[in-house]
Amino acid sequence: MGIFSILTLHGDNDTWSVTAFTTARNKPLRALRDPAAFHRVVGDCPMQAHWLDGQPITEVLPMAGVLDRYRRFVVDDEPVVTGYAAVGDAWACTNPSAGRGLSVGVLHAQVLRDAVREHLDDPAALARTYDAETERQVTPYYRNQIGADRVRVAEMAALLDGTPPPPPHPMTSTFLAAAFHDADVFRALFEIVLCVALPPEVMTRPHVAAKMEEFRGETPPPDPVMDRTRLLALLAG
Repeated sequence: MGIFSILTLHGDNDTWSVTAFTTARNKPLRALRDPAAFHRVVGDCPMQAHWLDGQPITEVLPMAGVLDRYRRFVVDDEPVVTGYAAVGDAWACTNPSAGRGLSVGVLHAQVLRDAVREHLDDPAALARTYDAETERQVTPYYRNQIGADRVRVAEMAALLDGTPPPPPHPMTSTFLAAAFHDADVFRALFEIVLCVALPPEVMTRPHVAAKMEEFRGETPPPDPVMDRTRLLALLAG
């Protein structure tokens, strides 16, 4: 939605959630703690307004202080501790709105399982192998999310400052344009979103590469945007 994003998720037992999020710089959006302001803003988002139907079961729940964090316990190929393995969010965490924590955690648990199976009786070898396989198999998803977040934060910052946002990465833009036209490319996009595959693997597949060439230079449909003036008016009531 321009200077903020909105996330809608189904839950269990006929429940659902609506989340609005932005950068810490966007202080006026703190007014969304007020349920009336929250309803005004979400109600003005055409694709999400219907999620307000229903009976709220909580107040608006704020969440702040979200940090990106990444840890390693092997330095210069020497473990700094043995008999310890950090898995999932205990190892690295990113923007929770991407919903990748569980996917990355399950993948990381499999990496730990394989390392334990091979080196349970050698704590140092276990630590080295776990670190190396974490870097090879899991860290790329962390780096991928960090990159995507920095692009989005730069866009939000530019819109807050009234300056043109940075242009999208040409290859990413072409890939998204192809995904809007081709079902197989769209499914490949979801492989990236769900941490099944990384962009370089997906984009080099023959069909995906051919479709990207077909739509080279095109851009995906623009996201809906709520301008700052409209947002401030809705927050103020």
